[in-house]
Amino acid sequence: MPFLIGQPLAAETAALPDITIDCDHNECIFPLMTNEVDWESRYGAADTPWDKGQAHPMVSHWIANIEVDGAIVVPGCGRGWDLRAWAEAHPQHEVIGIDLAPSAVLSARENCADLANVEIIEADFFALPQWYRNQKIGLIWEHTCFCAIPPSLRDAYVATVSQLLSSGGHLIGAFFTDMDDGGQGPPWNAAMEEMEQRFSPNFVIEFPDVEHRTFAGREGEERTIVMRRM
Repeated sequence: MPFLIGQPLAAETAALPDITIDCDHNECIFPLMTNEVDWESRYGAADTPWDKGQAHPMVSHWIANIEVDGAIVVPGCGRGWDLRAWAEAHPQHEVIGIDLAPSAVLSARENCADLANVEIIEADFFALPQWYRNQKIGLIWEHTCFCAIPPSLRDAYVATVSQLLSSGGHLIGAFFTDMDDGGQGPPWNAAMEEMEQRFSPNFVIEFPDVEHRTFAGREGEERTIVMRRM
């Protein structure tokens, strides 16, 4: 059955900077998704502990419990495990994967070569003119992209997903909100209070009443969050 709308969270800490979106899709210029991590080198060295060789355990739950109206986007799609799961379940919808690392893009294309509804693009997720073609986007699946960018780029992430989703569209994902990163990310933790303050101007933030399932070693570090675009 479709997911039922829950109660928005209440703000509990000092306000973060507001995000204003007042430009056309192909004219907005956000900071590039650059940081000190050379993701291509990490893939080349097989130093990819975030890659589990399968879709995140919560993908199957949301495939069965969320209605999708429009394209599905997976930022930082890596080798395409989550991407493939969404595409197999929604052959009627375009599923778009975005990643900066050429090796990851190549692997994802090989992984999804038999799926006609998949497009995987080597691009900066924030640089919309590189990949966005003004199609309607109904769902963005987040898994190890938000936690991988420097915290200084979180406003850019919020602005990007806010602009891409129409009213009623969903940002759903597994967010690291309860992890001690020791100030040495990625992955970078984002406390729930910060998440609510950053996203609540443009989204209703919901805690689904479901058990959060994840990979071994991540228990207690991440949680499922559903955000519905206002």
